[in-house]
Amino acid sequence: MALATCIGLGVAGCGSEDSSSTSSEASSSQSSSTTSSTGAGKANTAEVVAAANAFLKTLSDDEKDTALYDFDDEAKAKGWSNFPISLAARNGIEFADLDDDQKAAALKVMEAALSEQGYKELEDIRIADEYLSEVGSSGSGGGPGGGDDYGADKYYLALFGEPSETEQFTVQFNGHHAGYNITYYKDDVSLSPTLTAIEPSKFETDGTSYAPLQDKRDTTIAAIGSLSDSELEKAEIDGSFDDLLLGPGNDGPFPDPEGVVVGDLSKKQQDKVTAMIRTWVDDLDEEAAEALIAKYVSEYDETYLGWSGATTIDNKETYVRVDGPSVWIEFSNQGGIVVDGVHQHTIFRDQTADYGWS
Repeated sequence: MALATCIGLGVAGCGSEDSSSTSSEASSSQSSSTTSSTGAGKANTAEVVAAANAFLKTLSDDEKDTALYDFDDEAKAKGWSNFPISLAARNGIEFADLDDDQKAAALKVMEAALSEQGYKELEDIRIADEYLSEVGSSGSGGGPGGGDDYGADKYYLALFGEPSETEQFTVQFNGHHAGYNITYYKDDVSLSPTLTAIEPSKFETDGTSYAPLQDKRDTTIAAIGSLSDSELEKAEIDGSFDDLLLGPGNDGPFPDPEGVVVGDLSKKQQDKVTAMIRTWVDDLDEEAAEALIAKYVSEYDETYLGWSGATTIDNKETYVRVDGPSVWIEFSNQGGIVVDGVHQHTIFRDQTADYGWS
């Protein structure tokens, strides 16, 4: 059974004995050759397949049963979260249960899937979770939360579908503030949905300073800050948002578009929107990221930039959204939980390729 128990917030139904699979069963329910992909190509599928198979070879049969699911297992959408581990069970095998060689092999899968900047961001987020564990345990963070729910080894890796260069499979990596669902189909890849978040925004530990998501903060505020007063008024989204609208556990439907049409903005403003989108898409392997960026930019006549609450980086009500025929990005400031101050939650989706293709 891939996921023994499902508890807490919105994860009911995941990993039941009926819906989960053993490694020997997984191949029987992978996507068929009728899959219709909307990808942009250039994926490094063979490299990720090799890394994933190398990881699986380090596991015992029981561990493989824990890590490997059918491609279309409903646990994929329900068994990941940004809630603390004690509140929401995760799919897959936990890093804390792996030895050093197994853990290194698991990280090689993510290193193959992501660009250099994307992998560094992932590792910095894990270090931030270890920092939260130390600060939360000591009670020195100044925020209302704490405890031992956080840590660099409180992350899980799951594979949905056996790694393949011809059929769909998804690499799901999830802990507290990082949740990746990366689906491959031949030379196409989808990074949707992927959550990246950070608390605190900046910190120092073991003599090294960290600022994960700094590029996402800078480019998001620059894009929305490039709008004139009249454009800002037109770009305001109805309602208020104290967190992500379509975060983990809420896969839609996507709302009607709101905001200003990116295609109606000046070239300089469009470049700032492109720079913003790049900070999410460029977390993927480089060639595939370039192909996806070209696709999203080609859709600017139907892509909207909007905001709600506030537009400054130090305001906990700041919320910014990019909504196109394909690309969907939310950037939401949050009040401090463990550490006093503002921190960020973000989600990237491709509306044509959430969890892959059908």
